[in-house]
Amino acid sequence: MGGWLVLEPYITPSLFLAFNQTNGNESIPIDEYHYTKQLGPDEAARRLQNHWDTFYNELDFETIKSFGLNMVRIPIGYWAFKKLPNDPYVQGAQEYLDKALEWAKNNDRKVWIDLHGLPGSQNGFDNSGYRDIGFPGWFNTTENIELSYEVLHQIYVKYGTASMARNYKDTILGIEVVNEPYSPALSMEKILEFYETTYRDARATQALNNTIVFHDAFKGIGFYNNFMSENTSNNGSNSTSNSNSTSNSNSNSSSPYYNILIDHHHYEVFGGAVSQNITTHIQNIKDYSESIKDELKHHPAVVGEWSAALTDCTPWLNGVGLGSRYEGQLPYLDFSRVGSCSQINNFKKWSKAQRKAYRKFIEIQLDQYTRNSNGWIFWCFKTETTIEWDFKRLVELGLMPQPLNNFTYILNGTDTDPKKSLASSLKFECYFIFLVVAMIFI
Repeated sequence: MGGWLVLEPYITPSLFLAFNQTNGNESIPIDEYHYTKQLGPDEAARRLQNHWDTFYNELDFETIKSFGLNMVRIPIGYWAFKKLPNDPYVQGAQEYLDKALEWAKNNDRKVWIDLHGLPGSQNGFDNSGYRDIGFPGWFNTTENIELSYEVLHQIYVKYGTASMARNYKDTILGIEVVNEPYSPALSMEKILEFYETTYRDARATQALNNTIVFHDAFKGIGFYNNFMSENTSNNGSNSTSNSNSTSNSNSNSSSPYYNILIDHHHYEVFGGAVSQNITTHIQNIKDYSESIKDELKHHPAVVGEWSAALTDCTPWLNGVGLGSRYEGQLPYLDFSRVGSCSQINNFKKWSKAQRKAYRKFIEIQLDQYTRNSNGWIFWCFKTETTIEWDFKRLVELGLMPQPLNNFTYILNGTDTDPKKSLASSLKFECYFIFLVVAMIFI
């Protein structure tokens, strides 16, 4: 449920475009921090209250159920629980998280609470609330770290020990301690220390032994095999493989660690793969999911974010003011232009081949993540304007299978319609050979 309790400009662009509508000379804020800072506390509270009231409601949970989805991951920022002294953020989102729990319970859906933004930003991306790409400031101050622990402790107390926990013990599936900490720019040692410390606090605080979720911090699959394994007694250094560790353990486990889940996020459009054809994308997904399958001997693991995106064309996907790799725009001039982004959200302009490629890409991910991991979560359920990132719209357009295993092209991990996928490249190769022969003849 991205873009609801933590703003992301590409998910709800209307909130950000409003700055141009009211004052053409006013800069569009790049994240929620600057959104609230530019508006001031009163006006920001008014606009966000309206957004929280309208973007999601109980009807969405009924739709989620009807689409065959059994849980939702709900991102929320630290500022919903406690702010730093100079934070401009508006509080109030916590109330809506509580409403979502009620809506989920009423519809027999599970909820995964996801702490999506931490003080100073754990990744420098706008999805953390504060964008400073390449310079995440989470570990820059003791105050940031202490507040992170404090907020998680509040979450454990509220949703794991009090009446809220009793009411929602069959609803709250787990808690993700931090979304996407960016290890290339942060100390991995400190990230692991944070993971273990918050895990121990969860077990000491909560009456419920729900799942504690660790994002992979952009480390390769298998990195956590020897970290806090269920056969581990001291930080994973002496752990051994346990083929039974993929099942949920309980509080009687002989290991100090149980109900730990590794969260992997996989997208094909934030690097060189954005230029690849659908045949290569399908193989990429098969290779990726197979590696997760090997990891399950040590920890349960899910693909906690994936999308239908074959381009990074969606406006502001990379951030306000930033272009796309697909068109080779700033700041991605090192990427060769693949094509035009102009019609990415105009489905009427999509060719039959394009529609087929997207359907195949979705199907192979559904197939492989279901087969080779403990589950998957699509990012995200709905947006204002996108196609590639909007589960609900993909269903409406016939690109997302309904029911979810009603595949048209993929069977047992294989593309049953590969010839037409290769038709254009084969046609080009034949034409090229003809030209060469003709030139030799001449």
